[in-house]
Amino acid sequence: MHMVINESMRLYPPATLLPRMAFQDIVLGDLYIPKGLSIWIPVLAIHHSEELWGKDANEFNPQRFASKSFMPGRFIPFASGPRNCVGQSFAMMEAKIILAMLISKFSFTISDNYKHAPITVLTIKPKYGVQICLKPLDA
Repeated sequence: MHMVINESMRLYPPATLLPRMAFQDIVLGDLYIPKGLSIWIPVLAIHHSEELWGKDANEFNPQRFASKSFMPGRFIPFASGPRNCVGQSFAMMEAKIILAMLISKFSFTISDNYKHAPITVLTIKPKYGVQICLKPLDA
């Protein structure tokens, strides 16, 4: 379940950009970042990079989080380091509980009317919502 949630957040991260400001001069390889410069970290581009994730970067593949070659620094749905999201643990626990409750009581499929059209407002959202057909497992 953890791998499925992580892969979902890799493809559709909670925040597509992370704004940061350099509080001191920084040198990253050949790149010089002067103090006071506003930096925007493109999470969505990083999470969809074929260079970092392979040729199937745009495909849903939870197994990539089981691999021993997985490198956490390239997966930053809640940011990273001292400024990462304080609600990260709560959000993950909540997602697992909700998903576990759903899959224990229902089978579900995406409606034939669903149109995949993600849009970025503050976070990535489905433009037309997500129509899901639920069928109780007891029936």
